[in-house]
Amino acid sequence: KENITITSNAPSQSSKEKIINQAFKFHSQGNISEAVKYYQYFIDQGFKDHKVFTNYGNILKDLGNLDAAEILTRNAIKIRPEDAISHYNLGGILIVLGKLKEAEISTRKAIELKPDYIKAHYNLGNIYLSLGQLKEAEISTRTAIKYKSDYAEAYFTLSQIQLLKGNYKSGLENYEYRFKQNKPILPHANTKIHRIRDEKLLQEKDLLIISEQGLGDTIQFMRYIPYLRNQGFNISFCAQKKLHSLIKASAIESNPLIPDQANQVLNGHWIQLLSLPRYLKINPKNPIITSPYIFSTAELIKKWRDILNTEERPIIGINWQGNANAENGSILLGRSFPLETFSKIARNNDIKFLSLQKGFGSEQLDHCSFKNKFVKCQPQINSTWDFLENAAIIQNCDLIITCDTSIAHLAGGMGKSTWTLLNCCPEWRWGNEGESIFWYPSMRLFRQKNLNDWNEVMMRVSSELKKEIEKDTI
Repeated sequence: KENITITSNAPSQSSKEKIINQAFKFHSQGNISEAVKYYQYFIDQGFKDHKVFTNYGNILKDLGNLDAAEILTRNAIKIRPEDAISHYNLGGILIVLGKLKEAEISTRKAIELKPDYIKAHYNLGNIYLSLGQLKEAEISTRTAIKYKSDYAEAYFTLSQIQLLKGNYKSGLENYEYRFKQNKPILPHANTKIHRIRDEKLLQEKDLLIISEQGLGDTIQFMRYIPYLRNQGFNISFCAQKKLHSLIKASAIESNPLIPDQANQVLNGHWIQLLSLPRYLKINPKNPIITSPYIFSTAELIKKWRDILNTEERPIIGINWQGNANAENGSILLGRSFPLETFSKIARNNDIKFLSLQKGFGSEQLDHCSFKNKFVKCQPQINSTWDFLENAAIIQNCDLIITCDTSIAHLAGGMGKSTWTLLNCCPEWRWGNEGESIFWYPSMRLFRQKNLNDWNEVMMRVSSELKKEIEKDTI
């Protein structure tokens, strides 16, 4: 989004101009509550000014009131249709609302009005990326870079496009721009020792590896820590606390660190976890680690085997909602779907569901139309939050069906038979085509054929599930 600067050099101002300038003064100072009062008073008086509508719309977007933000910004465009900033801002609001086709139209209009509009070219690249139009996404993103050669955000988007297309060499190089963005992707610790950037990993140096981003990212890429240790590196690993029991049981690291402990490390070098694939030259033909690397304990596996042996089979573990905060306005937008979408599978197959959903989204179980299809011990599972114990539960399921979330990485890393359901253009690690992925040989991918059409995906899943049950392979 962009605010429109409001200035007036007139020797005397009308009441209308005074209100505008006072509103903008508070807005520019970050005094949002006062700015809102003045913007709203201006509108209540029946005044019309595209600058006010645009800037007020920006505030409401930041506050999460997207519908009102859209209305205000459209009003700004009605007042001054030739204003490129308002069209650009409307496109940004529509992206967050998931109205990608409309966002494309608005953003292209901004570029039509201002051909060198760098941010608009960048936003258009991201819109095309979310729509799965990778050729158009790359053209727009490279246009933004042409106008601004050090545009870190554009290089980061370019990395997503390249990785989706299977160009891991260039993609992983550009993925390093995540550190250089205005809002950089930060590690989970803030150590003072030297960060490895472009130099080689040296075996004689102590190496601190620090997690970043989400739980799924840590689960996916921690596979390389035992490999590096076996190559002679002296490694310490800092990761999210809730994964520590799983990390220990899987022999990834016997003594994982929390951020405060990592911050006290004084010797050696450090590197962010998701930079390891770049240094190891990972690509679809050189995955290095594809065998199962995540394990629960024999005790927990037996515990849940005994519990689930009293249930009807087959048992399908399901997950439908990722971290909602991570999806807001990003390429992850649209990766989740309502629990009720599974009703097609429930109607057409003689199975039992086991919900692996935790936190946000799990409330949908209360009003699910197929509650009778869940295992009797579901309340006990709902109260189990530890990843190590959830791994034992997964181990005792016959199949896992999940959206793109940490459960996909957990089950895939265990070598469990997993069906992962992907939106029209998924995150880079899943590639842009095919039913298999080199990260997880036990995983099968079901991709959307049309934007936001999960019903068609579930019809295919239901049909394939019926075949597997009839063959008695699940």
